[in-house]
Parts: sequence; C-alpha cells; structure tokens
Amino acid sequence: MFIIPPNISKLMISGLTKEIARLNAIGAICGDNWPDDYDPNDVGVYDCFRRSLQENPGKNTLVKMDNYSKVVTFCMALLPNFVRENLDTLSPVDIESACRVYAQYVAHRCAAVLESHHENSSERKHVTHMLSEVITFPGMPIS
Repeated sequence: MFIIPPNISKLMISGLTKEIARLNAIGAICGDNWPDDYDPNDVGVYDCFRRSLQENPGKNTLVKMDNYSKVVTFCMALLPNFVRENLDTLSPVDIESACRVYAQYVAHRCAAVLESHHENSSERKHVTHMLSEVITFPGMPIS
C-alpha cells in the first residue's frame, strides 16, 4: 500500500483529465480503425483512477497494492510525464513528493514482479523501464 498526497492527486487528476480528453479525441476521429497505441478501454481505466483521487479532495489517497491492477499500473506509469509537462509550475516540494510517490510504487511493483515473473517477461521489462524513470525523474537533481 502507498499514499498519494493531495498535491500529487491534484497533478494526477489534471493529467488524467487531459489524457482522457486526448484519447476521446482519437476515438472520435478513428472510429473502429484504431492506431496501434490506442485502446478505447483505456479511457475507463484512467477515469476510474481519476474518480478515486477525486473522492479525497485535500486528503491523502491510500492505494492498495494487493493486486497490481491495470488501473493503478497504467496511471502510475503516467506520473513522470505529468511532472515533465508541468515542471515549470511545480514547486520543488511537489516534484520531490511526486518522485517519492512514484518511487514507492515502483519499489512495491518491483518486489512483486521479481518474485513472480519469468526473467524475460514483458512485465519485468516494464518494471525495469519504470525503475529507470525513478533514477531520471524529471526535476530531481542528479547526484
């Protein structure tokens, strides 16, 4: 389990709202001829997580890690990009908070994947990519 503080919930709600609008626009244009990187079901995935964040305005949101759902996985993978897109408006405290939330998620995810997935699985490759995002998290000083 990990906690998303209110400042990061606000960032994620904004980012998810934009991503949902982007996906809806693609869906309106392409109809049934989807691009390779588009799945209309992703709108529901992102909206589900956005609604759970909106249920706790001004409060911490507790995210259960019992089952690594598609909802949590997809939404947390977007966090570094949300920070990149808003880097000029985020405070150092917000950036550090976002990095901490992302790092906690990735640590939990890595532990679960390393225990249960084959060495060459796509899931392990995805987690390795997420780990590299922690190391190069936008706005964080490089040591």
